[in-house]
Amino acid sequence: MAQVTQVREKALPKAAAAERFALTLASGSSICPHCGGLNSVDEKTCFRCGQRLPGPAGRAAAGLLTTLLGRDSPLTKLYVIVCVAVFVMTVLATKKLAMLGGVRPSEALRWGALFGTLGRDEPWRYLSAMFVHFGALHLGFNMMALWDFGRATELRLGSGRFALIFVGTGIAGFVVSDVWYAVSGAPALTAGASGGLFGLIAALIGYLYAARDPAWKQYLVRVAVYAVIFALALSVNNAAHIGGFVVGFAMGYAFYKEPSPWSRNKLFGAVAALLVLASFASIGLSHLSSVWREVRQQELMMGRD
Repeated sequence: MAQVTQVREKALPKAAAAERFALTLASGSSICPHCGGLNSVDEKTCFRCGQRLPGPAGRAAAGLLTTLLGRDSPLTKLYVIVCVAVFVMTVLATKKLAMLGGVRPSEALRWGALFGTLGRDEPWRYLSAMFVHFGALHLGFNMMALWDFGRATELRLGSGRFALIFVGTGIAGFVVSDVWYAVSGAPALTAGASGGLFGLIAALIGYLYAARDPAWKQYLVRVAVYAVIFALALSVNNAAHIGGFVVGFAMGYAFYKEPSPWSRNKLFGAVAALLVLASFASIGLSHLSSVWREVRQQELMMGRD
């Protein structure tokens, strides 16, 4: 008899949870952005984590984002769209199909590329340069890698942490390359998302390594394959790749060690929103710069249309 009573007592919470789930579905539902718990639309705090739920305006904004980009890896899709859009604009302005390097230097600078000490004078270019690509091959390789590693990182760590890794390691890579070019005395026009891409795959490796998951070795092989392909097909910025990889590994390792990560999802979500806004702002600031106009004047004087 005691055993029967014990079973019924254990079953009660499950029955209550099932009833709650059915009522939630019947009356409409909302997903907690902090822990992913399912709540009814009229609840103000999440029953699972106790965090405050977004109001009608917040749900509307989230619904619009979901409609435009879908629920799976929305920021990966957004950054792919930004990179492709910037490339299309540079090609249209250059008036020819840029396969291996047909984008005019002035157009690359107009959209945010780096050259020499320009990053120190206009530091937003350490971010805007991530979205500029010099040819269809450059763009194609990088977007395939972003689609592959970006989705894997965003699904595993969430959109907020994905944005911080991608943007943070991309900036870190260009800062490292800036130092390298300053030491070597050979400034070069540089841009591309590959520093952030090496950061993404390194973050996955660091996360899996911290978890003692042997899959980190597979990702290490994949990054080696990508590095070889990039080196053979393109003129690559190895300093940016190394800088992004080192910082990305450290971030991935730290995120695995993070206690109660769901409790900071709201914070990382806010950081992601700021980084997205900063990304668009960096492109806008590059357009306002006089540098690309001066370079364009020089191109015209040299007969380069």
